[in-house]
Amino acid sequence: WRSTPVGCTWALWRRGSGRRARALAAMGVISVQTISKELMLACRQLGHVVPEALATLVASTVINTNSGTFYAEGPIDETDAKAVVEEAAKRILAIGHKGIHCLKLQASYEHAFAETEHQSQKQHLEAKAAEDRSVNWIAGFTARFDQDFSTLTGLYKRIYQFLLLRCTSPQGVARAERDQAVEREVAAALESVFPRVGLRSFVALTGPEKTAQLQELAGIVLGIRLFNQHCKKGGTGLPTLDGAFEQLRADELLEGVQREVDEVTELCKQFSDAIMVARKPALAGEWPKPPTEEETEQNRSDLLYHRQYLCYLLNLQEDTTSCIERLRNDQHSLSEELIALEALVGGRVSVPKEHVYPRFDGIARVYRNAFQEVQLLRVRSQLFGILQELRKGYFPLLPRASMEMLANAPQKDGALLLLDDEQDEPIDLDALPAPTGAEGEGMTTAVRLTVDNTPDFLQLPLDFQGFCVHTLVTQQRLLVPGNPAFGVIKYAGRYCVFATECGCADFCDAPDRYFSSVRDMCYKHPELIHLLRVHEDFPAASLQTIVQGTASSQAVLQADAETETPLHFQETNIDKSYEWNEWKMRRDALHMADIKRKATSTTQTALSHLRRETETQVYLPKEIATNTTVSKGTNPPRLKKYHRFLRGEPQPMKVAEISFDLKPGPPR
Repeated sequence: WRSTPVGCTWALWRRGSGRRARALAAMGVISVQTISKELMLACRQLGHVVPEALATLVASTVINTNSGTFYAEGPIDETDAKAVVEEAAKRILAIGHKGIHCLKLQASYEHAFAETEHQSQKQHLEAKAAEDRSVNWIAGFTARFDQDFSTLTGLYKRIYQFLLLRCTSPQGVARAERDQAVEREVAAALESVFPRVGLRSFVALTGPEKTAQLQELAGIVLGIRLFNQHCKKGGTGLPTLDGAFEQLRADELLEGVQREVDEVTELCKQFSDAIMVARKPALAGEWPKPPTEEETEQNRSDLLYHRQYLCYLLNLQEDTTSCIERLRNDQHSLSEELIALEALVGGRVSVPKEHVYPRFDGIARVYRNAFQEVQLLRVRSQLFGILQELRKGYFPLLPRASMEMLANAPQKDGALLLLDDEQDEPIDLDALPAPTGAEGEGMTTAVRLTVDNTPDFLQLPLDFQGFCVHTLVTQQRLLVPGNPAFGVIKYAGRYCVFATECGCADFCDAPDRYFSSVRDMCYKHPELIHLLRVHEDFPAASLQTIVQGTASSQAVLQADAETETPLHFQETNIDKSYEWNEWKMRRDALHMADIKRKATSTTQTALSHLRRETETQVYLPKEIATNTTVSKGTNPPRLKKYHRFLRGEPQPMKVAEISFDLKPGPPR
């Protein structure tokens, strides 16, 4: 380590890290997350950017030489934290450290997988939250009275907005984009399926009934849009299933994964055979040029790397194959449903809703399920691309010396013929304990399960990823897959398979010894923890827990930064009151001279008697009244009747009518 170019810089960092160590000690018990951030900062100062997931994983798997366990499994003080940071930085930055490449592969892939899952889940939760807000508002709606037209219109608009969220994309959106063609089509489908006259009966339903009606309405409207798209009369903005399938290039993806699986499988076989050949002598004696122990150890580490890479490829291959199969089934079902619906509708103007509405809903359901598979397939394609990028960074091949030795080794039917293989005695596997059906069987004694004595033999969950623990322990972490044809050994709730018959018999004699040896080997080589899937035995170093804690986290790091500044600063003095215009200066001078001849007088008014300073004196605007109306009256004439000849000499009575027109005269 000291001879590497980074060693000198590392020594300088150690001398300058006392202040940070004292700051960590002030916090009491130090967590692994704090140590990982300190480790990232140390690596950044040494010129290397380390992801948080890798820093946390390496810091969690630093072994304590005093206890033989990880530091993360107990409380960490100042001294332990400093030792963890130093050892973890050595592992990450050392050029020839064995096992660090496998840890980088595990951390990078699992972190990318968690990030893609987090992004998909985030989009789904945002769309679901927007949908739930609309559904809850509609389900809790109550009208004041039946004829409340404005309130019912608002309810209808909210239903329309809910359909825009659900029916403009396969999985729903949090915010619908403005598209007039889509809005017109959704509005027409809503008016056809659920006219406004049905609002009164809808309001009378309970909350759960309204929610169920809304979900069914969304399925029917989406089915109508898909049928319009099939008839080339609408469906704007909805992606087609055929187009999405072609865009993913699923067949090319599956072929690429299959090529990678075949290549890495052959490479793993070459590495395992080379390690076996190096340990066992040839039939004719010793090998002429056997590899050194260091080369053999490097081959073992590279084999673990390729085993982990192959496990990821096999998982991708299985997921991709199942996704493509389900997607093609959904594609075929959707096509059949659309053709059957087109034959049912035909050229008729109206069709009974009891016949077409269930078909529309079924089309929407198949369409949504198909695009869930499209999303899964898109994520698997991204993960395969990440594996390809990781392969460009590190992908070791078998050394030339091991290849030459392997080429000279005798083989029969693709299997090596070594001296120890000729001396093995046949083992009777039927003599091993078989299951009897007793309760708790296989917990204290090892039991051999076969196809004959176990009905669900093909569905047994294999522990240790199906690798042979006997070969792992006896061959110094040589990792080879087990052969289920020899049977599955059940012990302590675990199901183990072995590569040889001798391995089955030896494990049944002392199973606890092999389990404890596997545990000790995982402490020495922590990349085996995730590779063998033994997270339960090492909860502090569980990669799944680490990735969940670091996924989508924005770790704030401190880093030294520099900037370029001028050598000599030029001072600038700017007088804001400088005036260059002589005429303006003359005008200002005359104005100031004229002001000096003026006298300023003040007086106290009713509106300013509470103010003390004259410069704050204000005068409120004068109130002005306006007359906007004119009052006018009428002066109608007054009629009076007078009876004549009621007195005096007798004469016929007459009635006289007199009209008085009263006009106002001048004032007196």
